[in-house]
Amino acid sequence: MSAITGNLRVIWACMKKDIRSALTERFFLIVSVMIPVNILIMMTLFVLAGSHAPTAVVMHDTGPYAQAFYRAMDGAQSFSLRTASATDAQNLIAEGKVVAVVTIPSDFDSRVQANEPVQVDVQINNLNTDFTHDIRRAIPLSITSFYGKAFPNLVTITPHETDWYAQTVDYVPYLGVSILVISLMIGALIQAGTSSAKEWESETMKELLLSPASRWSILLGKMLAAFAMSILPVLLVLAIVVFAMGVWPVHWGEVVWVTLLTMLIFIALGTLLGTLLKRWQFVIVLSISLAVPMFFISGAFGPISFGVPITAVIAKIFPVYYAIVLEQHAFHGFDLNTYGVGFNAAVLVIYALGLLALTTLALRRSTVTH
Repeated sequence: MSAITGNLRVIWACMKKDIRSALTERFFLIVSVMIPVNILIMMTLFVLAGSHAPTAVVMHDTGPYAQAFYRAMDGAQSFSLRTASATDAQNLIAEGKVVAVVTIPSDFDSRVQANEPVQVDVQINNLNTDFTHDIRRAIPLSITSFYGKAFPNLVTITPHETDWYAQTVDYVPYLGVSILVISLMIGALIQAGTSSAKEWESETMKELLLSPASRWSILLGKMLAAFAMSILPVLLVLAIVVFAMGVWPVHWGEVVWVTLLTMLIFIALGTLLGTLLKRWQFVIVLSISLAVPMFFISGAFGPISFGVPITAVIAKIFPVYYAIVLEQHAFHGFDLNTYGVGFNAAVLVIYALGLLALTTLALRRSTVTH
């Protein structure tokens, strides 16, 4: 019983000391809070800027068919439409404020009613390939949609869509959940890594390792402190995703345990990095450097099965991929792989246990070295 009590005291002392140190050194506290939040905001703004092609529509005809064609364009979900005069539209595309100018001629309604060909001029600023391709695909879709509704007897072939999922999620809510995982990764790595590295820089870690305290109690106390200090940025990022972006989770309970498990993994990894690198500057640089490739290869923008096969193989090596899969299921009910929730969760648990074992081993080796 005395051994258990002693270990609990060590855990509490290490936890309390690290929390007090983190609150005193405000720089690290601000960094651990602001970097995850800034990444979420910046990536969201990036997607908002590129999700729909800004397009000016010059309405020389405002008849019912012209209005129906405008609505068909709006329904294509590729344009961010605005109406403008011919002069204003040319100024907008010259200034780079719109990607395309669509001009509906003054005789649009009369020609449609007379079953005569109608020419709709489309002027494209083809500097951006993605936007250019989107517009080239969306204009024919708009025409087909317009004729399918206005003259259903003329369009003999129409598509019938069957959705795999009950809900369709916009790109920003999908990406916001993925960014949540990356934010958890960076916040936990920086908080745990800098705390561990500063112990080595100040040489207080040597004193802890030479004391009778068990290695696991020291490790657990430091990780609990990092866990406690990481709660604030996690809550802020979650609040932005849920309330500002309007992404309400389908499974709240799953969000909680996936988020906590993800935090545990990267807190353990951060502690390991701090133990190995022993310099907080290196920890911050490496944490951000790891986040960038992880973000792009782990299915942040869509299921990795849609991409290059080798990318899918590489992504499955890292826990970020499985965390994104589980968070997407928790928020949207999506199944991004065929493994199931249980298998994906088991993979994360294995990563957590493995990193805890590696961190303990690193502490033991450090004891021998020093």
